[in-house]
Amino acid sequence: MNAFETAMELYPYVFHPAVMVGAGALVLIYSEWSRQDADRSALPRRLGAFLGAGLLSLVPTLAYAAVTGQSLGAVTKGNVWQVDALVAGGVFFTAGVTWFVWHRYGWGSLVPGYLEALAVATVPYVALSPFWNFSGHVTMALVPTLYLTLVERKFWPTLAIPVVMVPNRVYLSAHDWAQSVGAFLVVALLVVGAFWYQTDGELRTEPDSAVS
Repeated sequence: MNAFETAMELYPYVFHPAVMVGAGALVLIYSEWSRQDADRSALPRRLGAFLGAGLLSLVPTLAYAAVTGQSLGAVTKGNVWQVDALVAGGVFFTAGVTWFVWHRYGWGSLVPGYLEALAVATVPYVALSPFWNFSGHVTMALVPTLYLTLVERKFWPTLAIPVVMVPNRVYLSAHDWAQSVGAFLVVALLVVGAFWYQTDGELRTEPDSAVS
C-alpha cells in the first residue's frame, strides 16, 4: 500500500463524523464565548454541557444493543440504514439537549444555530438511508465546515475537508458518485438555507433566530 492509498484509508477516520461535528461545536463555543463579556468560568461550563450532551448521543445505540443483544462492535459495523438511524438519533439527541441548555441559560445564538443546521441536514441522511445510501461522512464533514465559514469567512479553507471526502467515499467503494456528490449538494443547500433563515436573509455572521 503506497502513501496515497494509506492516506485515503485513514482519511474517514481522521475526519470521522463524530470528530467533525464535535470540533465544529467546540470552535463555535469558544468563538461565541470570546465575543461576549463572559467570565472565564463560563467557558468550561459550556464545554462541559456540550460534552455531556455528546455522551448522551450514545443512548440510542446502547439501547439498541441492549434490546437486540448485540455487541457495540456488531451494531456499529457496516453501512446499513439501521446504523444511520442510530447515528441520526444520537445527533438529534445531542443537538436537542445542547440547544435547550443554551436557550435555558441565554448563552448566545451561534451554537444553537449550528445545531439547528445540523439537525436539518441530518433529516435527508436518515430519511433516504433505507432507499439510497446518502453519505453520512460527507454530510457530517460539510455541516460544521460550511457553517463555520458562513459565521466567519476565515474558516473557508476547512471546506477542503468535505471536498476531499466526496471522492474518498467513492475511492473506498463506500458510496458511488451520485451518493457522495448528491449528499454534498443537498447538505450545502440545507445549511445555507438554514443560515439564511437565521439571519433573516442577510447571511451576516451572527444568526438571530436562536437568540433566547
